[in-house]
Amino acid sequence: MLPKWDNNYSVYNARVDEQHKRLFELAAEVEKIWDRPVSKGEVKDLLAEFFNYMKEHFHDEEQYMKMIGYPELEDHKRIHKEIIQTMIDLIKDIKTTNDLKEKLYAIAKKWLLEHILFEDMKVSQWRRESLSTGDGKEVHFEEEESAHESHSEIYLYSCKCEGKVHDVPLAIHKKIQKGATFNCKTCQSPIKFSKVV
Repeated sequence: MLPKWDNNYSVYNARVDEQHKRLFELAAEVEKIWDRPVSKGEVKDLLAEFFNYMKEHFHDEEQYMKMIGYPELEDHKRIHKEIIQTMIDLIKDIKTTNDLKEKLYAIAKKWLLEHILFEDMKVSQWRRESLSTGDGKEVHFEEEESAHESHSEIYLYSCKCEGKVHDVPLAIHKKIQKGATFNCKTCQSPIKFSKVV
């Protein structure tokens, strides 16, 4: 059984989370066809949709990580390229519909969902660890976003670090707007609102 999306998989960025949810939905579609007869065309259509959406997501995610200055961006991009290349290699060797279904399931499980559950969570952790509350306590996005409000905006803040951008969840943005202070752990300065994208 492939895991189903739940808020434990959130990276506390609404746009990235929405794309991850879609990838989980596509993985669920793969699971649905796993044990029932389907035509090669149906499987190929699902594979094409999965592959194209995955490439789009990887591109968007890399642009986002670049924007926030994620230090492991190059490693993350390398992993994305490996996933895409592995998918291309697996597709080349397909001989039967069952083989196609098996490969698609392997891609959905191993490469995509494990990537989201482990590698993408590192970005969220890095974002959290770059901030502290005004009184020096750790920031926990999970507690801040308990309502999981639906929105697509990204709230960007700056600090005294040159070129550094902090992406904060909506709940933290609202707290700052009401007077709460959150500091960059690197320069120790309070973060200041920059823009919404």
